[in-house]
Amino acid sequence: MRVFDAHVHNFWWDRTGDKTPEAFLESLSQTAAEIGTVKIALLGNPGPEGHDALEAALRAYPNLLCGMGWLRLDEDSPDLIDEFAERGFHGVKTLGPSKNYDDEAYFHHYERAQERGLRILFHTGILGGPVDYLMGSSEDAWKAPPTGKEEAELVAKLKQERRPYGFSSARMQPIYLDTIAFHFPELFMIGAHLGWPDYRTACAIARWRPRLFFDVSGGDVVRQHILDGGYLMNEIRPEKLVYGSDSDITRMKRDVACWKEAFDRMGMSEGEQDLIFYGNAARIFGLEG
Repeated sequence: MRVFDAHVHNFWWDRTGDKTPEAFLESLSQTAAEIGTVKIALLGNPGPEGHDALEAALRAYPNLLCGMGWLRLDEDSPDLIDEFAERGFHGVKTLGPSKNYDDEAYFHHYERAQERGLRILFHTGILGGPVDYLMGSSEDAWKAPPTGKEEAELVAKLKQERRPYGFSSARMQPIYLDTIAFHFPELFMIGAHLGWPDYRTACAIARWRPRLFFDVSGGDVVRQHILDGGYLMNEIRPEKLVYGSDSDITRMKRDVACWKEAFDRMGMSEGEQDLIFYGNAARIFGLEG
């Protein structure tokens, strides 16, 4: 089985025991080989240092990695997209706008990405935070909810990191990708997490827009929602889904195995599974078809 992981961040190394970015990339390469992952869309971090680190990663692992430059829609000029293309990046990752994704203020960014042939991965749905009050440390030890003094320190830190007015998960709902798809039909787009938790809207718009896809990343909670909701095959076809882990190295192997087991249990054919695990992303990134 071949895998194209279309959603991997380039900042997990400081949480998984790898002391440097170089060590992280080596561990990532080894983990990919164990899983059967032949391509990874690696997401850069915001700002010049993040873009430089992503370019260095692509030079080190050109056969494994596709680069996704981080675009801040409110702060970055569309010219940054030209820079991404000239650096050899394959696409753009964006989240956290202060206006809705389909606000006309961002249309110049989308137009430039379409012109340069770059794909856009949009975070869609609820934006996670530094702690998890549902899963807590059962998913990641660093997400365990703090109490007492630690909770007060967290709140103080969040106050210092106050976002501009308008910043909210409300700006990143999957329905806004529908507007973008109408105006920029040549642009390949991936909505992350199947719009968590607005799955039905995500399924419905993907049904009708040729180059709009959604990834299934989001860990155990999102996977269980998708499976329990019966969306696969009933409201969205394999032709519209992309595999993404959005996890650190320690969970990647298990995530692929859990999805594979679920697809087998559903009776999904090998060809249908291959579309999700590899084929659709390969088409989006221009590797096949």
